[in-house]
Amino acid sequence: MADNSHSLLSAKNLYKSFGGIKAVDNASIEVPKGSITGLIGPNGAGKTTLFNLLSNFIRPDSGEIVFDGEPIQQLQPHQIAQQGMVRTFQVARVLSRLSVMENMLLATQQQSGENFWNVWFHPGRVLKEERSQRERASEILESVGLSHMAQEYAGALSGGQRKLLEIARALMVQPKLILLDEPAAGVNPTLINKICEHIVQWNREGLSFLVIEHNMDVIMSLCDRVWVLAEGRNLASGTPTEVQKNTQVLEAYLGQ
Repeated sequence: MADNSHSLLSAKNLYKSFGGIKAVDNASIEVPKGSITGLIGPNGAGKTTLFNLLSNFIRPDSGEIVFDGEPIQQLQPHQIAQQGMVRTFQVARVLSRLSVMENMLLATQQQSGENFWNVWFHPGRVLKEERSQRERASEILESVGLSHMAQEYAGALSGGQRKLLEIARALMVQPKLILLDEPAAGVNPTLINKICEHIVQWNREGLSFLVIEHNMDVIMSLCDRVWVLAEGRNLASGTPTEVQKNTQVLEAYLGQ
């Protein structure tokens, strides 16, 4: 494993079992700053469980997770988000009965308007902040092609549009790292290309990504490095080309 001083996220020897079944078995992973790193493996390999451990939706039984130089395994998920690491889900989670814009604005953190006394004694500050957040949300929605849906219910979006909204909402907290869980799953090819283009552009602007994906075309086109899990354990890591040629990966992941 590379020097952690160059890593934005580094996890070592993570272990998690459920009822004696090893879901993640001493797995390690590293995401260098400024990278798009992939995580692949067959169904049941433990990829989403590893995501849940990294973001502390599930606590590991053992192991160490360091994000941006600080251990985070004792933090709550919202505290990890405040540190700059956010995640999406395989099935996009949006608030269907709120508008697209309202979904965006709910993602903002530590707003002055959340304090009762600020609302009464500093209304100007609260209004100025809300105006700024709305402008930022509008800019992000414009960048992902959802500005025309801003006042529509989020429940009216297609599956691919919901995934774009989930990523756009994550951008509202100005993260350093986004964990993407199968951004291409259930999305039509045209929208997959758009999502990939956005990821590449955001990466060029300094945002790092860790991506779970079964679509190998997406992995090949996006990722600098790929980690492979099988039965909860590290199987291989390398460039996309190296991983595709790895005999163990072909046997475990591609069934050859």
